[in-house]
Formats: sequence, structure tokens, C-alpha cells
Amino acid sequence: MRSRTDSAFTLERFRLAGHGHLHGARCILEAAKTASGPVPALALASACYLVQVALECGIKARILERGGCTSVEELKRKQPKVYDPLFVTKQGHDLDKLAKQLGVDRLMATMGRGWREDDCWQRLTSSERPFSLRYGTENIDDAVATEEVERCAELLSVLLSGLMRTRRRRLEKK
Repeated sequence: MRSRTDSAFTLERFRLAGHGHLHGARCILEAAKTASGPVPALALASACYLVQVALECGIKARILERGGCTSVEELKRKQPKVYDPLFVTKQGHDLDKLAKQLGVDRLMATMGRGWREDDCWQRLTSSERPFSLRYGTENIDDAVATEEVERCAELLSVLLSGLMRTRRRRLEKK
């Protein structure tokens, strides 16, 4: 079994995981909207859970990129004060702490969004998340799930598109 510091935890894998989990959330949401029969219990919570994971992966990929690192192992060597709380402890699943570390507030401002205080962002960064979704203790309706999936898609688009530009520049230098 690999440890968290193995090279499996790379910027590229976080990027791919962010896209993959967002796609999974969209598929669940679409299936729930078009179902001809009853929607499986907790399907919408599952979509929101995947959004949480997608956003966590996207932010972590951007944190690695900002640190000039291609893997978690490299970040551990170069910036242990960033690595320890975000990749070893449960704080690494706390979107609010990850967002603060990355400076997502500035990103939101450049996108013309004042999300920090809105209900969607408050839900996404709640201290209860992602556990309230994982175990089905939070009631999620279609409007909430749709809003969270759309918000995540917008944020990931900005977070991960920047990674592609950086990746292309690095490849061109080689």
C-alpha cells in the first residue's frame, strides 16, 4: 500500500481527480433530474460530496503548482509548513482552510464574485462537510445540488485551466 507521500499524489493526478469527480457529480445530478422513477436515496448528497472532493483536489493541485512542486512528496521537502496541515491532518479536507491557504478570495474577486459570504460557499466550506454528505445527515434538494455543482465547475475551470498553461510552459522549456 502506498503512503500519502508516494509519487502517486502528483499535481497531475489531483488535476485529473478534480475533473473526474466533477464529471461524476454532473452525471449523478443529470440522472436524478431525468429519472423516470424514484431517485435513489442520497443521490443528490452523493453529487455534492463528489463536488467537495473535486474542489479539494483542484485546490490541492493549485497549491502544489504555486509551490513549484509536481508532487506531494516534493512539497513536503520544500514547504513542510504548508504540507503538514494540508496533506497529513484532517484539515486537508477542510475547504475553507484550503481556500484560505490558496487565496481563493482573491480568485473570486478577479472573477467578479463575492462568494465568501453567500449561502452556497458557506455550505461548501461548512465544518460539517464532507462528512454530513458522506453519511447522509444533510438534506440536499435539487436546487442546492445544482448550485453547488455549477459553483464547483466554475471554480475548477479557473483553478485547473491555469495549471494547463503552467504545464505547457514547463514542457516548452524542456
